[in-house]
Amino acid sequence: MSETAMLQKRFEAALMPNYGVPPVAISRGAGCRVWDADGREYLDLIAGIAVSSLGHAHPALIEAVTRQVARVAHTSNLFLHEREIELAERLLLLLGGDGRVFFANSGTEANEAAIKLVRRCQGPDRPVIVAAEHGFHGRTMGSLALTGKASIREPFGPFGLTVRFVPFGDAAALRSGPTAPPPSSSPPWARGA
Repeated sequence: MSETAMLQKRFEAALMPNYGVPPVAISRGAGCRVWDADGREYLDLIAGIAVSSLGHAHPALIEAVTRQVARVAHTSNLFLHEREIELAERLLLLLGGDGRVFFANSGTEANEAAIKLVRRCQGPDRPVIVAAEHGFHGRTMGSLALTGKASIREPFGPFGLTVRFVPFGDAAALRSGPTAPPPSSSPPWARGA
């Protein structure tokens, strides 16, 4: 049995199958290349689903992370940290506008913060949030409410948000669409399925 197959077996026994059993067991990386547990080489075009585009094992990245971990590995948001402030200032400079930064641990947490911001700014007279059909935004309840893939969203509803789905990039649908959620927004068990 290959190393990958053994790891897949262990994966099936220990982890929830959110995305099924992964077909590749990555064991190491260098630059834009990764190797699986059986030694096969791949060109990494996924970059951690677009969140780790710096590549793998670059000496400058290893040195920077090592230097920081040697000083402080982690702090909570109960304390301020100079590197946190520097990063926020740099982001605001790059954006070229006034604002504030909210750091999140994941995309779904960032989406939850965005939902709260929209809800607070739009007020009770504008209760509808618009999202793209076929989009995926995360696995928290708010992010699932905005996920335009019924097979992922519907088993977990209702969500407490009114969401209208439109085709991605379709400005006409955005301007003229209804303000109610799609009729099949209730979970299958609530519809008698």
